[in-house]
Amino acid sequence: MRFTDRTFPFRAAALFIGFLLGWAIVPAAAMTFSTSVSADGKRFVLANGQIAEGDAGRLRVALQSADRDSFGNKIVALHSPGGSVMEAFAMVEVMDREKVSTVVPHGATCASACAQILFLSGIHRTVEVGGRLGLHSCHDSRERSRSVLCNELIAQNAVARGTPYGTIMAFMHLGAPTQMRWLEAPDADCWGFTKRPRDSGSAGQRAHATACGIGAYTDNASLTRPSASMPHRSSPL
Repeated sequence: MRFTDRTFPFRAAALFIGFLLGWAIVPAAAMTFSTSVSADGKRFVLANGQIAEGDAGRLRVALQSADRDSFGNKIVALHSPGGSVMEAFAMVEVMDREKVSTVVPHGATCASACAQILFLSGIHRTVEVGGRLGLHSCHDSRERSRSVLCNELIAQNAVARGTPYGTIMAFMHLGAPTQMRWLEAPDADCWGFTKRPRDSGSAGQRAHATACGIGAYTDNASLTRPSASMPHRSSPL
């Protein structure tokens, strides 16, 4: 399999982390991919559900039916509680090849690997009003402790795509690994997680603790292996 220069180090590191922590790939319901039409008549992909093995291939097929926006990018709308870290990086490779922008639509949630890997890998990134991002720390389920290596891998991927290092790392260290921090659309903009075209007039602002909200957080008592499902909780639509 050919890897893009940009993605290969992250996928290789994700695989290494999986072996290091002894993560197992646990079968899970895969994402579903459908094509919808935006208000401007452009077809985009809606990715819904947990990230599981094989989703990168399914995304690649789905993107063949998507149109490019005025900036030359295809759009993927995300509604997912997270899932496999390694598969998320495989999906990012597909996104890089196809030049994908990401959006969390009104009423949708994008948490864990969805937010911290897929969403933050979009060329342009938007959280619509009524959408939410959920962030937390990777953890080793055997020791119930943070995985510093996994967090660093995710942070470096985000930084390579324009997210401030301090911002993403702060949210992965604010609470325990099983605690999810939720950000509404305005705070996702304020903390610099979104990225709009330069001429849009609203490209997201850098984080200032006194100005940006830190989001509500929930405690998920279930400890699951991060490669199969990064700990998450997602409210229903």
